[in-house]
Amino acid sequence: MTIVSNLSPLHYLVLIDRLHILPRLFGTVHAPTAVMDEMSAESAPGPVRAWAASPPGWLVVAAPSLVEDIPRLGRGKRGAGEKAAIALALELGAASLLIDDKRGIQEARRRGLATARTLALLDRGAEVGLIDDLPVVLDRLFGETSFHAGGEVSKIVEEMKERDRARKQSQA
Repeated sequence: MTIVSNLSPLHYLVLIDRLHILPRLFGTVHAPTAVMDEMSAESAPGPVRAWAASPPGWLVVAAPSLVEDIPRLGRGKRGAGEKAAIALALELGAASLLIDDKRGIQEARRRGLATARTLALLDRGAEVGLIDDLPVVLDRLFGETSFHAGGEVSKIVEEMKERDRARKQSQA
């Protein structure tokens, strides 16, 4: 199964120290060069820059052959990562694109790509036993990073926590 990631899932999973779930869930993950450039930028947090300077073997960095100009995602460097991630996912016939940006998700889906957000990755990681402290992880994500999601995020987070409680009760 081919998976491509945009910046935000990699960025936030590095910051909350839960990046280990990606290779366990998917094996190999692809990221476009433009995303790695964003992760290496001076404006990126230190842990993100350090990780990008020496990415693990399970991450394949590649530039897509052709990146479509998608004006809705921005001009110039703005939106470059999203555009490249969509292009790479299409080129590789990816099973899913890991992305959080609302417009990026809409454009990816418009092109027939399945998408998954960071919250869905954390939920799946907890479901398969890769994260045993989901409420703590979510608190770190929202409290220690600049992560934000759309309007229904509090409802989604509460549903995730409820599923996690139910899983733990059924295992007890």
